[in-house]
Amino acid sequence: MKLFLSAALLSFILLSHPTIAQPVLSLSPVITGLSQPMQVVHAGDNSGRIFIVQKGGIIRVFDKAYASLGTFLTVTGITSSGERGLLSLAFHPDYINNGLFYVYYTNGTGSLELARYKVSANPNVADATSKVILKTILHPTNTNHNGGELHFGPEGYLYLSTGDGGGGGDLPNNAQTTTVLLGKMLRFAVDTSSVAPYYSVPADNPFANEVFAYGLRNPFRWSFDKLNYDMWIGDVGQDSYEEINHKRYDSTKGVNYGWRCYEGNNTYNTTGCGPISNYSFPVLAYSTPSPSGSITGGTVYRGETYLSLQGYYVGTDFYTGRFFKIKYDSLAHTYDTSSQLITPTGISDFGETENGELYATCLNNGNVYRVVSNGSIQYTFTGNGNWDVAGNWSNNTIPPSTLPAGCVIAIRPVTNGECVLNVQQTIPAGTKIIIENNKQFRINGNLTVQ
Repeated sequence: MKLFLSAALLSFILLSHPTIAQPVLSLSPVITGLSQPMQVVHAGDNSGRIFIVQKGGIIRVFDKAYASLGTFLTVTGITSSGERGLLSLAFHPDYINNGLFYVYYTNGTGSLELARYKVSANPNVADATSKVILKTILHPTNTNHNGGELHFGPEGYLYLSTGDGGGGGDLPNNAQTTTVLLGKMLRFAVDTSSVAPYYSVPADNPFANEVFAYGLRNPFRWSFDKLNYDMWIGDVGQDSYEEINHKRYDSTKGVNYGWRCYEGNNTYNTTGCGPISNYSFPVLAYSTPSPSGSITGGTVYRGETYLSLQGYYVGTDFYTGRFFKIKYDSLAHTYDTSSQLITPTGISDFGETENGELYATCLNNGNVYRVVSNGSIQYTFTGNGNWDVAGNWSNNTIPPSTLPAGCVIAIRPVTNGECVLNVQQTIPAGTKIIIENNKQFRINGNLTVQ
């Protein structure tokens, strides 16, 4: 490590991150006492807040230190028995300016509904009267297989996953019928105007309707990779296999993921199906555990804190608590996969904070957990002022006075701010401290670099 001193500023260059094959994960509770939390999301407005979607219709909001800021919105007119309820929330990419966000739920008749709201003058409370409905999708006969999750893509379009309509075996063959909106990945060009229509069909959607991809059974949870917008889908199986699908962003359009012709990599019902080359098969398929199994699709970790976890996709089985860790090699097009059992079971979603840290909601016990990894850690100063103030550090975590081997401290104060080292800090050999370009670092305490 080379040390440069100039006007009391230090500069260190991080040449590479240490890596540890197959990180070992654990869950650390950060919010408790919720009612059936379904999803954890952020608004992308630089506030650091996190929003928790609850199955019964209430959306709670918390600050970056996990302190409650109250109820953001209560979505009314829903039914929440069984697999039904308020399922997903997504904030418009320009939410910081337009205040618009979208929710997906099962309405009072059991149909699938996509609606838009706007925040009120109070940033922690939505305007319940601003609701407009973009789309209602009929979901007759069965109460299960509703999907579904909302995410915005890099082009500003809104994506929504829907289930095949429920029951067993997709008897109507909804998933393979591109004129039906069930069993699909849908894509909408949302309109931010105050008058209808509130969306249009993107011109390059492959079937001249809302359908973007098809052949899905119940894609309850899916995500975009924050780095490159690759699409990862957890698709709940019939009786034999659960599956995780991955497609690079430039090859996601018009994909047929195989259901009901295939379950996992195996044939299910090939009546009327085409050649095997028509279908995209999962990157991970595992036998459905006894007595039950259900994949909860996950997220690729792109945070800074856990260096050994960076680039890994993390998903789990809802019933068994088996966590799957998948590292995709984009050059070799290979997947390095491992798994481990973690309690509690009942994980309903994985979501990110604005800084890319990974969290999970537990439907069974009402908790939100931070996903923690073993190995080296990066501590990042993102505030303004003293070193020993937890709120100045990403994830409210002050580095230990003697940094463990392999760990990193990154100094990145807010614009026009500074980091003031007002305590004793030791940087042993094999660790690093990085002061980013044009950032202020002032030493009032005692810094020991070994």
